[in-house]
Amino acid sequence: MRVLFVSNGFPPEGQWGTEFYTHQAAVGLAGRGHTVRVFCPRREGDGERFSVQRSVRSGIRVHEVLNPPSGTKRFEDSFRSRPVEERFEQALRELRPQVVHFTHFLWGLSSRLPRLAREAGARVVVTLTDFGILCHRGQLLDAVLDECSGPAPGKCARCVRSLGPYDGHPLLRALKQGAAAGLAALGGGGLVPTASDLRRRQEAIDDALDAAHLFIAPTHALAQRVPSERVPSDRLRVLCYGLDERLFAEGVREREPGSPLRFGFLGQFQPHKGLATLFRAAELLASGGVGAQHAWRVRVHGNPVGGRHARYLDATWNPQLAPWFEFSGAFEPLDAPEAMAELDVLLVPSRWTENAPLTVLQAQAMGLPVLASDVPGIRELGGEGLTLIEPTDPDAWAFEMGEQLLAGPRRLEPGGMPMGLDEHLGQLETWYAELLEQGQLRLLGGGA
Repeated sequence: MRVLFVSNGFPPEGQWGTEFYTHQAAVGLAGRGHTVRVFCPRREGDGERFSVQRSVRSGIRVHEVLNPPSGTKRFEDSFRSRPVEERFEQALRELRPQVVHFTHFLWGLSSRLPRLAREAGARVVVTLTDFGILCHRGQLLDAVLDECSGPAPGKCARCVRSLGPYDGHPLLRALKQGAAAGLAALGGGGLVPTASDLRRRQEAIDDALDAAHLFIAPTHALAQRVPSERVPSDRLRVLCYGLDERLFAEGVREREPGSPLRFGFLGQFQPHKGLATLFRAAELLASGGVGAQHAWRVRVHGNPVGGRHARYLDATWNPQLAPWFEFSGAFEPLDAPEAMAELDVLLVPSRWTENAPLTVLQAQAMGLPVLASDVPGIRELGGEGLTLIEPTDPDAWAFEMGEQLLAGPRRLEPGGMPMGLDEHLGQLETWYAELLEQGQLRLLGGGA
């Protein structure tokens, strides 16, 4: 069958889990005889804005729409883009997909894409990778990381306008906050979101959800938090991500005798990923006891962010930790096996619900022990070698890191993921075929 994936990037572009999963699914389905294409935004590069760049990567034809960040973008651009919709319609006419599988359709794309895919006659599948369909921030956390009970236009508008403690110098933040409140009182001008803007966002997303034939949640934790009036239960399935275990077959490289134990953090330098908790835990570990008696290092893969949370690293990092930390920058998604092979223990101190994070699944595929936050989307993965810790308790993190130093990380059998790639792809094929059969019945005037 002909399948078009719509994502927020495709390797080697992009750095994180959704891109890696899209690559795994696309390449895996192509290897099983299907015609697979990818449509995604490109957020940097030369060329005219909204121009389409075509390439072939890992044997997959990729259509990228150049849509980099811009200081002139309005709030509506975060969920709706007519130029992107035009490029997508061109791709639909050219590729004629039978199934369009979305792993992303906001921030660089457009919420109308699922509707356009359905109107073109394709069956529409949406994998929910975070809470973006409910929350502009994506994690159902507000500006100060308090958990949100759910969306409401007025509340969401105030949240989006709110600046957190890492969003700039305090004086500049106060001035911006005052100016935003004043502009919002005058209607926002499309630059500062108001309740009506958030209402339009939700209406646009609701239309996208209405266009989908099937939703996939990688965890029950996410599925249970999605309101049934937006994602009907009869169209929602739970299917954990699947990864190609062969990529991780070589496993972890053995340490040389006497060398430091290698902890690793792989993720965004943003508050919801919990790097600040890791810094505080490392301070406690380095201050004495087992942490002073054993050699250890923390390798951090990722990059500081601009705009919101731009001061996060500077505000939370303690320069006295420099002897124990190595900042190695981000790596391309397909280099994850190489990066993880250099670690002894993976650290995942996330502060949000999470949704089967790819880093945990990759570590399980490699047989790498994991210390992770005890949050629903990680807890659900289970498995040998996964130690769950209170997300914001540095003492608990320091204790568990110290236990790893004392005992040494126990090597695990690779392939300990909840689901392998073959099983995952087989389930996708089954659901795609069922959707196509339903479509044929509908054309013949029968069936649901």
